[in-house]
Amino acid sequence: MKRKLYYLFVAFYCHVAFGQDSLLVRQDTFPSSIQTEYLTNSIKFTPVIRPLVPIPGGRQAYYTYLWDFGDGQFSTQESPEHQYEKSGEYDVSLYIVNNYDNGPRPKKPKTKVKVESKLAHTDKLPNTFERNFFKSNEVFQLFKNANAVPGEDMSLVVGVKPNASKGKILVLTNEKLINPNGFVVANQSRYHNENILSVERKRELESLWANVTHTSITQSGSPDYGIREELNFTGNEAARFFNSLLDEYNTVTQYEIEGDVGDTQFSIINLDITPEMLADTNAIVTVTGIYLADGGNPVIHKLDVPIIKSHDPNKMSVRPALMDYRLQFKKKVLTYKVQFQNDGEGDAKSIRLEMYFPNQVDLNTFELVNLYPKCDTCLTEQDLGCYTYQIKDDDKIIFHFRGIALPGTASPTITDQDSTKGFIRFTLKSHKKLQNRSLPSYTNIYFDKNDPIRTNTSTARFRPGLSPIVTLGLNAPAKHPNDDIGKLTKGLTLGVGLAPIAPYKKPYWQVELYASTFGVDYAASFLDRKGEIPLPNERGGVTYYGYSGIDSTAKKKYLSLQVPVQIRYNISRYVSAGVGALVKTNVNLQNDQQTTYHLINANGVQTAHTVDIPTEKEKLSPLLFSPLADLNIGRTYLGPAFGVRYHFDKMYKSNLNFYLVWRL
Repeated sequence: MKRKLYYLFVAFYCHVAFGQDSLLVRQDTFPSSIQTEYLTNSIKFTPVIRPLVPIPGGRQAYYTYLWDFGDGQFSTQESPEHQYEKSGEYDVSLYIVNNYDNGPRPKKPKTKVKVESKLAHTDKLPNTFERNFFKSNEVFQLFKNANAVPGEDMSLVVGVKPNASKGKILVLTNEKLINPNGFVVANQSRYHNENILSVERKRELESLWANVTHTSITQSGSPDYGIREELNFTGNEAARFFNSLLDEYNTVTQYEIEGDVGDTQFSIINLDITPEMLADTNAIVTVTGIYLADGGNPVIHKLDVPIIKSHDPNKMSVRPALMDYRLQFKKKVLTYKVQFQNDGEGDAKSIRLEMYFPNQVDLNTFELVNLYPKCDTCLTEQDLGCYTYQIKDDDKIIFHFRGIALPGTASPTITDQDSTKGFIRFTLKSHKKLQNRSLPSYTNIYFDKNDPIRTNTSTARFRPGLSPIVTLGLNAPAKHPNDDIGKLTKGLTLGVGLAPIAPYKKPYWQVELYASTFGVDYAASFLDRKGEIPLPNERGGVTYYGYSGIDSTAKKKYLSLQVPVQIRYNISRYVSAGVGALVKTNVNLQNDQQTTYHLINANGVQTAHTVDIPTEKEKLSPLLFSPLADLNIGRTYLGPAFGVRYHFDKMYKSNLNFYLVWRL
């Protein structure tokens, strides 16, 4: 009967959950809660959350937990027992993450516990989570309870064993390279009277690095990478290093700590993940923490956080996920990470990763950075607990862990979930002069003799952008018999344009503006024309003078404007074509007319008198619309090319343009 009720509840829950597909993140409607049981010296906490909704044909679903006991202590066990150091009331929270689950993420349950003095003990021992926390170094580390799912939240646990009574901690989020506004700091705990400081400008933080001579850098990504780097500084090298590090981020969270040397302190920072991060799915962002003890040298820990659509421990990521096309003419180094987790009961002895890559990537440049389980290559004398890799079919790398023992999540003896996870990190270089298209890759993961698990498709792509265009051309219109202006528009013309940067195998728009100036001079002489002209005299009146001839001149200057709009297609790296239309008009900039009279005085002496004739500028010429066809030969993505354009209109009939174009 209980089994029937369980399946009935699961079916009803699935109906409710799947009815909310229009939301970016479906909302959990189950009333999650926390049960408490007071034991002799501690309190036991048990979560009451909805049953998991397995994906049909998928792997076994499970929950991961992060307990916040309200006193600065944490645990990742499912149902932990906790011993409080002091009596009082504490707010307990539980952060839950559903893995391989087809339902929404459970809401965060909370409860309040009252600890009497008989339950408080100052000699308590650290729990498993705290004992295993400082894997990268023994001083300072960051921990995440989940990967970044757009629209959800994520919690960072910041742990430090102070080596001075006072110090400062900086947490850097929102890398400018990936998503400058992907994380929003929601709140931060103050269990150890942390003094949260306002965000300062980089210049105001420079004083922190004045006496720094050394720093150690570690990095993790669940599990720990085993990377440790030691840097020594002289002069102002430390200031330059840390200023450059801070320049990589948009957000700096900083706070001061105070306490006994070696007394472990944990803080929790809750981050909301904006929906805008959806565009960076399968990328890896890095959160960097800096601990600086008063009078000491800083310790840096970097935490890699994959951006994902759902919580699946088996995934593939690439960094950088967004690249600048203008900077890709040299070989680009791509850093890949393949993560996997054994969700069985027994140890996985053999794990094979079949990784598929596009042909833009040179597989022969494969270079292993680090891996877990840690082991040596099978090419050495050690043939048990080792790895091999081979390149196959120009698009696949097979990486094989042999003779290892990766424990499973279903094992009853597992206390550290990270011990069930593994990864490899490696670099590959792209070929030179890539086309502007994405670089997708994925991995099939084989645990022992089980069927493969296919990861997500991890994609590196070029950042969208616009390409400015500069042209210098020669216009050759057909001569219209009754239009002198049309005859004179032949000549050089300068243009600018705009188009998407280096489109690959798809039509794209392009708009341009061409401008050129030209002038028209008229002159006519009428030497036999006689008459009189009134001119002002010294007495304020007018005197009529006779003239024996007239010279008439006119000077006009025009600005010719053309606006072509076209749809283009890059046929290859060196040939592109387009069709469209242009609109053309002429603007009258100058319209001057003069008349020179050849005057004859009473003595018969001839003099010249010039009169400026006021003349209004001509109106804008009628707009001419012309269909066009265009061909470019040269570098069609970026760089110089030669162009030929033909366009036709009713007045000038055929027009042919020859031009040089440079795409920036």
